[in-house]
Amino acid sequence: MQIPIYTWQQALLYAINESDPNQQEQKIQLAEIAIFERIDRFSAVDDGEDLALYEALDKLRALK
Repeated sequence: MQIPIYTWQQALLYAINESDPNQQEQKIQLAEIAIFERIDRFSAVDDGEDLALYEALDKLRALK
């Protein structure tokens, strides 16, 4: 993954890199919230970011 630019990217990295299952669940939820908030503001989404957002959701689902 590239260097995080957006808040949702950082939240995703925190969720992916968390080794404690209890903490990971919470970080997955926070990442999902950050992603959905960004999707909600889709008019401001950069070119290609929409695909990255949906790929991030797929990664979070795989972690669950």
